[in-house]
Amino acid sequence: MPIDFSPYQAVLLDLDGTIYHEDHALPGAMPLIRRLQEQRKNYACLSNSTDSPMRITMRLAEMGVEVDLDRVYTAAAAAADYVIEHFKPQHHPRPRVFNLATEGLQEMLDGMVDWVQSEVEPCDAVVIGSPANSHATLQRQFTALQLLRKGAAAVGVCSDRVYPSERGIELGSGALTWQLAYAANVDPVFCGKPQQIFFTELCRRLGVQPDWCILIGDNLESDIEGAKALGMRTILTLTGVTRSADLANLPAQWVPDLVVQDLMELL
Repeated sequence: MPIDFSPYQAVLLDLDGTIYHEDHALPGAMPLIRRLQEQRKNYACLSNSTDSPMRITMRLAEMGVEVDLDRVYTAAAAAADYVIEHFKPQHHPRPRVFNLATEGLQEMLDGMVDWVQSEVEPCDAVVIGSPANSHATLQRQFTALQLLRKGAAAVGVCSDRVYPSERGIELGSGALTWQLAYAANVDPVFCGKPQQIFFTELCRRLGVQPDWCILIGDNLESDIEGAKALGMRTILTLTGVTRSADLANLPAQWVPDLVVQDLMELL
């Protein structure tokens, strides 16, 4: 049935598995975004991606929809915000960071941090993405482990165990972060969904209250649980990670307000 979004201050749209899969828009996704734009509805596209918001907007444009840069927020952007906010050494002008994530993170933090290149350099934080990322080679994972064992903080881009790709289900940023944190005997910090800091910062940027928002996503843990923890309404779409069989005997914090096969059901 068509959904009336007028009671909500903002509509939050997960991207991977909800709006698109790889480079292909999912059913109903582009018409839904255009409908929100035509109605001048406050909305945002959010993702646990390790890419920058700029790269995401370019990706959406290639699929046929123009989205303003300030309406996209990714876990990589949240990680960049966290690093700048929390690592301000007293005797060093900028945070010293080892990038185990992506080129997108490099672009966002260039000029604002000093990049660590080897395990013998002082390091404040190691930012960790998924194992498939270009900066997460086996040699760089080895360097990251040495830096963590010497006292650098482990900053996970997001806590996702897995994510969908063209090859199938891949190991996510959370999997690699926990692996390195366990080996180094440190406690990691995560910046993406379902962490509260991600959603509260996004709502601050939109100028809305979390409990007056509705989120549409495909992941019970990162989307539904994260949004419900702040009082948001939630819609689960079965176009991504979650399957119908996963809905049996869900814990209360994972139960969505509505389940749809795809976004066409909302139009």
